[in-house]
Parts: sequence; structure tokens; C-alpha cells
Amino acid sequence: MHTHSADIIATLITLKAEVKRHTKTDIRLTIAGGGEAHLLARELGKANVGVILNPVRPFPATWETRRILPGPPLTEESQILRLINHNVTVGVGVLESWEAQNARFDLGWAALEAGGKISKEQALLLGTVNMFKLLGVEENLDGSEDVLSYNGELVATAGGDLLEFGTKVVAVASSRRGFVDVF
Repeated sequence: MHTHSADIIATLITLKAEVKRHTKTDIRLTIAGGGEAHLLARELGKANVGVILNPVRPFPATWETRRILPGPPLTEESQILRLINHNVTVGVGVLESWEAQNARFDLGWAALEAGGKISKEQALLLGTVNMFKLLGVEENLDGSEDVLSYNGELVATAGGDLLEFGTKVVAVASSRRGFVDVF
């Protein structure tokens, strides 16, 4: 479900609980947007509801996103850190397709804003493994691992690690696609 509103998120959490109570079946629910999700971090964690944040760094562009958690230096913790601290699976999404090329920098900012509480490895999970989980890609209908394995591609960089601004991606080796792209 795409929403930024804490009121709508709370309603969805309640709806998920009612469905489970009446049908004895747990539904998978992922919130995309999540501008005010930090207000319900504890409830989201208990209900096993994940959040795909987009934009990654909150900005109150609409009325529904007025209650943002701006992050350092204005607040002690960032939105991502608050959600992670309450056991919410967090993914980092993009609003427009052109933003995907800068996703690695958004992940770097997420690690930086966490003040050392999120490692660079954990930040990379926000844009890769966690997104697979939140979008339901990690399992086939028979419950086996999907061909989109989490460690199926290798990215080679020059000038630093993948999350740094001065770094250039020089090659991608993909076992899933069966070849290596060299740039």
C-alpha cells in the first residue's frame, strides 16, 4: 500500500489484524512511502509490516508528510534508524526511475545519518535484500529460493566502496544473467 499518513498506516495495521483474526491467515503488508511511519514504529514491528521509504530522506512536501522525523542534526535518530530499532524491515525505494542511479548514495546517507549505528553492509541491505523481502521476491510459489539470489551479482568499484561519492562502478559480474559487464 502506498501512503505517508500515520492515520492510514494505523488503519492498515488494524485491518491486517482483523483479517488474521477472522480468516486465521496472515497477509503480507508492505507500506510504500512511509513519511510518518516512524510514529507507528512499535506497532509496525509487532504486526510484521515492512516499510519501503521513498523518499529516503523525509521532506514535508504534502500535508500527509507533515509529521516527519527529519534526522540529524535536528533529531537524535533518523527515520530509518527508528524503524530498524523496532524490528521493522526497511527498504529504500525511489519515486522516479531516474532516481535509481543515485540509490547507492541514498544508502550511504542512511548509514551516515545513523551515526555509526548502521554499518555500510546494513545500509546496502536496505536497497537489496530487504527490497526483495518486502516485495515478496525471495520465494517462489513452492517455497524454494528464487533465482534472484541475494549474492548472485558482484559489483567491482574503483576509488572507494559502493556508497561513496567518488567511487566509480567498473564491472558487474552476474551469475543470474551469465555474463560480466565492464564499464
